[in-house]
Amino acid sequence: MLHRLSAAEWKSIKPALLIGLALALLQIGSGVAAYYQSKNLLWESKYQTAQNLSTGLVVAVADQMVVKDYASVESRIVQTMSNVEVASVMLTDMSGRVLSALKRDPGQKPRLLFDPYWIPTPDSHEEVIQSRDDAYITTWAKVNLGSDLGWVKLQTYNQLDSADLTSLRQQTFWLSVLSVVSGIVILGVFLWRAYFTVVKREHMFEAKLDEATKRLVQSEKLASLGELAAGVAHEINNPVGYVSSNLTSLQKYLAAYEKVLDAPEANTDEMLAVKKKHNYAFIREDLQNLVKETQEGVGRVKAIIQDLKDYARTNVASHYVASDLHIGLKSTLNIARNQLKNRADVRLSLGNLPLVECTPSQIDQVFLNLIVNAAQAMPEGKMGLIDIRTDCNEREVWIEVQDNGPGIAPEILKKIFDPFFTTKDPGTGTGLGLSVSQNIIQQHGGKLEVSSAVGVGTTFTITLPIKRPVKHPVAKGSA
Repeated sequence: MLHRLSAAEWKSIKPALLIGLALALLQIGSGVAAYYQSKNLLWESKYQTAQNLSTGLVVAVADQMVVKDYASVESRIVQTMSNVEVASVMLTDMSGRVLSALKRDPGQKPRLLFDPYWIPTPDSHEEVIQSRDDAYITTWAKVNLGSDLGWVKLQTYNQLDSADLTSLRQQTFWLSVLSVVSGIVILGVFLWRAYFTVVKREHMFEAKLDEATKRLVQSEKLASLGELAAGVAHEINNPVGYVSSNLTSLQKYLAAYEKVLDAPEANTDEMLAVKKKHNYAFIREDLQNLVKETQEGVGRVKAIIQDLKDYARTNVASHYVASDLHIGLKSTLNIARNQLKNRADVRLSLGNLPLVECTPSQIDQVFLNLIVNAAQAMPEGKMGLIDIRTDCNEREVWIEVQDNGPGIAPEILKKIFDPFFTTKDPGTGTGLGLSVSQNIIQQHGGKLEVSSAVGVGTTFTITLPIKRPVKHPVAKGSA
């Protein structure tokens, strides 16, 4: 079955739905318009029929009126009333005196009328006048044979033939049905096209956007590592240096041990002389410290390399795990130690944080960006202070990174999260650090906020939910 569309997908195909609905309504509207147009044509036909009957009667009775042959006039009127739509016919002179009149009740034969004796006639120079009321269509036709002789008043029933109306309604009904069906077909075509061109394409674009976002995050991370590379190399070089020195000393100590071991065992005085000559007591005491220092140096190198690996790894970008943020924070400080040296001291005020469901490497990347930015903001020659505080409530944790640097001007503060915006010298910044950091925190359902005062310093506050935000998945299936 087709997967249920999300709100965003419905919004994408909304134009197609509206177009399909508009076309369907247009088709139905055209059917209704055709019905009323056909009905108007029927009425026009009735008007035209009444006019033709009255005009024909005028032609037929004009001569008889001259010779006053009213029997022939009556016969002509009866012929006219053979049309069942004719309700009554009256012939008058110009003064309105009735000369002949016949009327028919619905479903009955025509009958003569002996009253009224006189009726009002139109005061008009027009040859034919038509009007309509609830019961009849009335047509007045002037009888003229060189001079005006009188009027023919012909009334037809003011109703459409039921058979015609029934046929017209049936035609309109089927036209409306076909219009609705065509509208549904058009709507279906639009939906089909919308689904496979908009929704599927949107899925493809979202996948590419996610991939591009991941690459952007990783690129910024590697750029940060590039900036830290010299400092990390220095941090590694120090313990490697004294490990190398200790190994040289160890080599000398081993040579002395060999000489002591090779001394004659039977002669105690000679053994003591050899030990004294090669400082055996000192070597024995110093050897333990030398090995301990070597182990500490190797451990420090191992820790730095492990921190770098944890920071740079990409295979956990989408995995949320319950993490101790303090461990990641301290690991990040270890990596950034050389960036902080001679620039700023770090003062930690760590609360009792619970494990937070997050992607640790991404949160560590945010920590690194904020800490390095704070250190680099310190003026040359001034030893700054970076305060890092953590705390929590039952739903959220927050981490504050506050420096006592020069602060950020208001016009710059509103731009710092824009991609590629940087105030650093060319070659020293990508302009992506804060933008990527904000994106990471938002993806975790949190907030990255900043406040700054010129001459006082800047504070960045990270707020993260303890539990991973629940995203309701879209039900998917196959057609």
